[in-house]
Amino acid sequence: MTDFRPEIAEFKEFSAPYVRDGQKTSKIMTHVLIASLPSLLLSGIIFGGDALMLFGFCVLSAMFWEWLSGLILRRPKSTDDLSAAITGMVFAFMLPASFPYWKAIIGTFIAIVVFKQLFGGIGKNIFNPAAASMLVCRFIFSSSFVYPEPVINSADVAVTGETSLQSMKDAYADMFLGRVCGGFGEVSVIAILTGAFYLLAMRVISLHEPVAFLGTLFVFSYIAGQDGVYQILAGGAVFTAFFLGCDYVTTPTTGLGKVIFGVLAAAITCVLRFFTPVPHDMLIAILACNLLTPVIDRFTEKKPMGAVPTAKAE
Repeated sequence: MTDFRPEIAEFKEFSAPYVRDGQKTSKIMTHVLIASLPSLLLSGIIFGGDALMLFGFCVLSAMFWEWLSGLILRRPKSTDDLSAAITGMVFAFMLPASFPYWKAIIGTFIAIVVFKQLFGGIGKNIFNPAAASMLVCRFIFSSSFVYPEPVINSADVAVTGETSLQSMKDAYADMFLGRVCGGFGEVSVIAILTGAFYLLAMRVISLHEPVAFLGTLFVFSYIAGQDGVYQILAGGAVFTAFFLGCDYVTTPTTGLGKVIFGVLAAAITCVLRFFTPVPHDMLIAILACNLLTPVIDRFTEKKPMGAVPTAKAE
C-alpha cells in the first residue's frame, strides 16, 4: 500500500479518489505506519536487528529520494505527507532481512524517482511504486534474494532457507506466526492481520479487494488441486491483499471495481503460479491490474441520478 491519497473536498487536477471527510494525506499515512508496527516488531523478534535496521534505512532513503527529486524537479515539498515513507516501508517488508543496503537504496530510488516522480508525483503514478521497484530488483538482484533462517522456529520444522512456496512443507502455525523464510515484513499473517484490522477500524481501507483477492485465490487453488489455505498463508498473499491491493492511487475507486480488481489479480496470480514457470506471480498480477484500473473505473463508476446527456449544439 503506497502513495495513499485521500479524497479532497475541492475537485482540483488531482486524480481520484476524492474524500468527503477531508482527511489529510499525512493522517492517512500515519495510520498506515501504525498498522505496520505489528509486522515490524515481530520481524525484529523473528529475524533480529538486521530487519529493523533495513526497515529504517529503506524508509529514510525513500524520503531522501522524495526530497531530492522534488528539489531537482522544482516541485512543492512532499516529504511531509509521508507517502514516501509508506513506499519505503512496503518495499522493505518484501526484502530478505540480509538484503545489502546499497541495493536497497537503488530499489528505493527506482520506486520513488522512476515509478512515482517521473509519472508526476503522488496521485499520478500508474503502477504501485513499491511493487514495481520490487519486481525490477528481483530480476536485477536475483542472487541477493536469499532468505535468512528465522531466529525463532518450531522444533519440528527443518528450515532450509526456502520460502513457504518453494518448499511447500511449512506448517500452517509457522506461516501464521511468521516462523518461516521470506520477506521479513510479509511472513507473519497474524501481524499483518493485526495491522489490517487497525486500518479497517480507522476506515482507511475496505474489505472489498482483500476478500475478493484471498477468496479467489482459495477457490482457484482448490480447483487446480492445490491447498487453498496454504496458498493464502504462503508467499505474502495476505500482505499483498491488504498493503498492495488497497493502494488508493493504483486501484479502483468503487466497491465493485475493487472486487473486480481483487478477482483479476488473484486469477492472474494462480495462472502464473500453477501453470507457468514465471516467477514473482503476485507482483506481476498487481502491476497488470494497475494498468487495468482506469478501465475498471470507467465501467464501474456511478452515474449521477437524473443526469441527462447534454444536447449537441445545432
